Amino acid sequence: MKISLDSLASGLETGDTKTHEKVIQCVRLAEECVKEVRTLSYLLYPPMLEEMGLKSAIPWYLEGFTARSGIHVTFDGSSDFGRLSRDTELALFRVLQESLTNVHRHSGSQTAHVELSTRQGMAVLEIRDNGKGMPSAVLKESDESSYRVIGVGLRGMRERLGQLGGKLEISSTENGATVTAEVPVTDSL
Repeated sequence: MKISLDSLASGLETGDTKTHEKVIQCVRLAEECVKEVRTLSYLLYPPMLEEMGLKSAIPWYLEGFTARSGIHVTFDGSSDFGRLSRDTELALFRVLQESLTNVHRHSGSQTAHVELSTRQGMAVLEIRDNGKGMPSAVLKESDESSYRVIGVGLRGMRERLGQLGGKLEISSTENGATVTAEVPVTDSL
């Protein structure tokens, strides 16, 4: 589509400025679409996650997230955190993405903090914000087997972690929310 639009734009006569401007606008929109698709596909499974692991991919992702959202996110990764299986690293990366998306969409917080550690045989990813917290209906629903109120993203995180023997916990006050994902490290490389 982009190539065809470029070809059309270069073949238009300069006398028809209205049509030429419309085609140039379409070229710009196509360029934006290509850029967005590249970004989305790269974020689905970034090469850095596979090559360097979760601990290295998180700061890279946070840098881009901060640039896109304006939310400043800090990161602490424990020095002894090692590589996990591909599925486990991807599941935790998805929890990070979904949690930060929720911070951006719902919390009103201008900051967040991400922590990656191991505790008692579990890989632990914690995302905290200083926003307005989560509605009690969402918190109550997130602790039950019925998912009428809870969003698709939270349900997806819980199910993804459950398949790996892990769990998702959510806590919230009027001063912010914390999402904690735990997955056994026995699933490591």
